[in-house]
Amino acid sequence: MSELNVSQIAKEDALVKALVTDLAGGFKEIIFPSKHLPELIKPGIAYDGSSFAGINHINASDAILAGVEATLVAVPESIAESEKPEYWIICNILNTKHEPHPNCGRGKLIEMQEALGKTWDGGKLFMGAEPEAFFVAQADKEAVGSAGGGNGNYFNPKDPKSFIIAEISNTLDDMEYQIERAHTEVGDDQFEINWRFDTAERTADKIQIFKLVAHKIARNYDLDVTFLPKPYPSRNGSGMHCHLSVQNESKNLFFDDSATDQKQFSNTSLQFLTGILSHARSICAIANSAEVSYARLVPGFEAPCIVAIGEGNRSAACRIPAIPNAELKKYAMRTEMRFPDPLCNPYLLAASFIAAGIIGIEEEIDFIGFTEENLYEYGAKEVVEKGYTLLPRNLWEAYQAFSSDTALKQKLGASITNSYEDLLLDEIDGCQAFANPESVRRHYLD
Repeated sequence: MSELNVSQIAKEDALVKALVTDLAGGFKEIIFPSKHLPELIKPGIAYDGSSFAGINHINASDAILAGVEATLVAVPESIAESEKPEYWIICNILNTKHEPHPNCGRGKLIEMQEALGKTWDGGKLFMGAEPEAFFVAQADKEAVGSAGGGNGNYFNPKDPKSFIIAEISNTLDDMEYQIERAHTEVGDDQFEINWRFDTAERTADKIQIFKLVAHKIARNYDLDVTFLPKPYPSRNGSGMHCHLSVQNESKNLFFDDSATDQKQFSNTSLQFLTGILSHARSICAIANSAEVSYARLVPGFEAPCIVAIGEGNRSAACRIPAIPNAELKKYAMRTEMRFPDPLCNPYLLAASFIAAGIIGIEEEIDFIGFTEENLYEYGAKEVVEKGYTLLPRNLWEAYQAFSSDTALKQKLGASITNSYEDLLLDEIDGCQAFANPESVRRHYLD
């Protein structure tokens, strides 16, 4: 994003919204007069960390928000909430000693980026994201979760909400997102917007802001937007495919022109990817963090349920995307992790990708090999017979995989993983008491 003059903004009669992500992935804001902007950036402003999920307990609640100057952005008038100029800034969470807070997902991601650089030739994780969502009429919000609608909306030029998708896209472009494409998705009322890849932390910032902007613009048309991974049982779910590469200042470390028998992936990149796939069941607890996440991860709806990697293979948890321009391959070499969904904490997700990737490098884990099979054709029994690993079928399975994954938890740190496990258990226990509507239909209504 272009540089804004902090001192000049501080002299304006303007508003600044400090935006911060809690450990559960919730996006929070605190509003300040712009005169406090320099203080917000350095040394930071104290706040109640116990009010944000997974950060602090009430008996030791104080924490500090520190604005990241590089994330400061001017907000277009169309979504500003006052007549004054408005600016948004992403914050890291610090402890009262001005050290990175151990439960701040963004801070943890930066820490893991530094660890990756020390492990692999100064590399950083770069990420592109494809978050999907559904428009919901305000009058129809009670119908979310019920059957209805179909899957005939992909690239639909007649979709009556295309102009809203265009408005969201244009607004993000005004906020320097470098939009690449926007389109309707498979499910009726579903859409997707993509922007240029960036470092994992900047992409995570933009995921959070995208969701906020989409809500604000939809509200102008008496609509809401839901990022639920499976709002309707009859329609495709909403995923958030994540395109990953590791790059240093001079090159894309995934690419090795001589490795023709490895689809030109470097040896270290295959160790990195195998680390992620070997810990995919654990990472699901972060990538698919809600009970409803697992309503999406079922066969038959283009959702990846099987741990595998294949070239152009959308049935696998990890796809190697086609790169039409062979000259660009050395820059654009990447993989697409297809199992995450947009309810997750994107900072913690990226941190877990790095942590698992580093484990793969350090342990020199054997590459699992490429598959070109149509994995959607296999039932659960066939998957096991063929030696594939299934992703968890519910959040409890994912929690068990995560809580027993000592290597991944050690990389991420005890404080953040212990707090995150508490959030997972709260989600599981809070949702388990409610009857599944389909179970009610099968065992009572029919």
